[in-house]
Amino acid sequence: MPTITRPPQVTAAQTLALATTLVLPALAEGVIIRRPLMTRLAGLAGAEDRAIALLTRLRDQHGDGPLLVPVTGRRWAMLPLSSRDVRAVLEDRTFTPATREKRGALAHFEPDAVLITPDRELRERRRALNERVLCPEPGALNEGVLCPEPGANVERIVAEEVATLPRDGVLTWPLFHAAHWRIVRRVVLGDAARDDVTLTRQLDRLRRDANWFYLRGQRTDVRNAFRRRLAGHLARAEPGSLAAALARTPASADVYAEGQVPHWLFAYDAAAIATYRALALLAAHPAPLEPGPLRAAVLESVRLWPTTLAILREATGPTDWDLPEDTTVIIYSPYVNRAEPGGSYRPGLWLGGGEEWAGVPFSAGFARCAGEELVLRTGAAILGAFLRERSVRASVRLADPVPGTFDHFRLRFAVKATER
Repeated sequence: MPTITRPPQVTAAQTLALATTLVLPALAEGVIIRRPLMTRLAGLAGAEDRAIALLTRLRDQHGDGPLLVPVTGRRWAMLPLSSRDVRAVLEDRTFTPATREKRGALAHFEPDAVLITPDRELRERRRALNERVLCPEPGALNEGVLCPEPGANVERIVAEEVATLPRDGVLTWPLFHAAHWRIVRRVVLGDAARDDVTLTRQLDRLRRDANWFYLRGQRTDVRNAFRRRLAGHLARAEPGSLAAALARTPASADVYAEGQVPHWLFAYDAAAIATYRALALLAAHPAPLEPGPLRAAVLESVRLWPTTLAILREATGPTDWDLPEDTTVIIYSPYVNRAEPGGSYRPGLWLGGGEEWAGVPFSAGFARCAGEELVLRTGAAILGAFLRERSVRASVRLADPVPGTFDHFRLRFAVKATER
């Protein structure tokens, strides 16, 4: 049997450096919904680049193995630095995704979501429901219905909403984000939810509270109003929507099927950031307007600028390492996504079918994002629909290696109609 050893512990000075260089900037930017001002300041300070450089120095000093960091009291954090250890953590069910920090944040608006379900058996049944509805595998069968198939609702909805964006002039984040939310509401809840901005504002209000974890009390009045509004859309189960797929998917009462939908809306919103940044990548590196290259651009966007800065796991039993009790694993996505593939735009990572490590843009293992296929399909459709009739010039020049922080709030595109 392999020897189980305790990872080396960082020094007090290194602990302080990790807190000020990695943890505090990530919290300031907002872990559940990004804060525009703090994102701007992080970009000016090169926050992610500084954190990546710190972890690179620690790896050079301590080796490729994970590091132990004292947090407070008896709590500890483990930092995996190599792709081998990142995969080992994410594939080991002993490391639950329902960490204390994540429960404190997401309970503000999705207390019954699969991601923060501590009970393993219930979490697996909730995960199964999510997979059956979201169809993470192309061509999968959901209650006898093939999904997602080309030409279905996603492409139609995207084409209609992209047509509302400028063909000449300037594309800004607020314009793009509003159109993306219309797409999300229609795909998830149906066309009748297209203009329900109140639902989105309620969710955003709860997400802003969630940025404060346990430090801010739960706004139950807003959450109840959000749930009532969401329930009205789900009850309609509009044909072709995810709400309809959810309605025809059997689930026991404790799975609480409706309680999974807030996470779909929350996670789908992050796809707007990834797609908007991918548009800047394609402005600098034009590619064929086909699903493969467009999906690769979205994947590279999430790899280079993760919308989730840290993937958290919590040890619930014996692992491959000798860990103290109450250890949380922090996988710092900007570092692990760049450490081996590098910080340059490399769409070929996703097109060649090779075995090269390409990071964890959608996490990995048993808790990998169940909506990855839907996000990539939607993002590629948006990019294709937009660029087929327009040429774009981004307000920033993305020279390789690209910076670790990319402020999408201030990103603008000069847009010009093209003839095809």
